[in-house]
Amino acid sequence: MSTAKDPFVEVAAGAAVFKEGDSGGDMFIIESGQVDIVRKARGDEPIATLGPGDFFGEMAILEDQPRFAGAVARTSVRLLRIERSAFADVLKQNVEIGVRIMRKLAARHRRAEQRAQDALTELAQLKSAAAPAPRARDAAKPKAEAPAAAARAAPEAAAPVAAAPAPAPAPAPAPPAPAAPVAVAQNLALRIVASGQVLLLEPERSEFLVGRPDPVTGIQPEINLGPFDTMRTLSRRHAKILKEGGLYFVREEVGTTNGTFVNGERIKTGAAVPLKPGNRLRFGSIEVEVVAQ
Repeated sequence: MSTAKDPFVEVAAGAAVFKEGDSGGDMFIIESGQVDIVRKARGDEPIATLGPGDFFGEMAILEDQPRFAGAVARTSVRLLRIERSAFADVLKQNVEIGVRIMRKLAARHRRAEQRAQDALTELAQLKSAAAPAPRARDAAKPKAEAPAAAARAAPEAAAPVAAAPAPAPAPAPAPPAPAAPVAVAQNLALRIVASGQVLLLEPERSEFLVGRPDPVTGIQPEINLGPFDTMRTLSRRHAKILKEGGLYFVREEVGTTNGTFVNGERIKTGAAVPLKPGNRLRFGSIEVEVVAQ
């Protein structure tokens, strides 16, 4: 158990950190080990498995409601316990936690909106299928009225129509403009400086998330640098590499803590910086070189 002097909690494998429906006034950040997030409606299958650096239990602090899900230690774990009274200070000191919480809430909102839209679509289909077909007598009315309508339209059709004036000759087409030079697209890749491993950027994609997997939000980066980040200096959503018109750019994401560097200079969050072969990038402590495929 944690104390005022030691905010860390040790939980044995298989033990519950808290149960679904419990009242809660604290959240946890995993220092070591793994934790399964479970719901009774899902049975024994966890809805997520979290590891070092991940957090859970924050919804009870934000909503002041019973725990939406339970948390069970998959392995022996060491957790940092954060009480509601200290939550605001944690957000001030670690912006990334606040950004990830907002992304988690946004993902939950999107799922709820999608479920509502699916339900409305299904309801409309059921109403359409249950609507009565038109009666035979009503369907026959247009046919009975068709001859009279044709008779009324006959005099109008027989009236003489003035001949239209002859069209003016079309102007001669202008000579085609000279074709503008087309930029040749160049596909790039990233080479890990420490290991020499090359990570290809798929030519058909236009956006690549750089980071490491985030089980809290379910995000999987296209460029996963997690295996190379032994010191945990990389943010989950660290940066993006963008491809526009055959040109590549790097842009740091909101909430990144340890910075993104191009040729030794830190770039501003949200600013797209062009890339070319030979550039040196650093995401946290992971250094990569831009190379041509």
